[in-house]
Amino acid sequence: MSDIDRQAPRKRIGDELRAYFGTSDMDEILSILQRWHDEDGGCEATDGCWVEPDGTCPHGHPSWLRKLGLV
Repeated sequence: MSDIDRQAPRKRIGDELRAYFGTSDMDEILSILQRWHDEDGGCEATDGCWVEPDGTCPHGHPSWLRKLGLV
């Protein structure tokens, strides 16, 4: 497997994060994710539903923290 093939999933997730959060500043995105977890006790799912940090919404979408493998 080439380096390009290995980087494709990371690039795709990075593109999804930037589109969802409306910024290309990864520090800002990580700050939002950390605040959700630490202060709000939950996380948005990839479709915008509010779920547990390690949860999946009723529509089958994982939390961003779960999708990123952070929980």
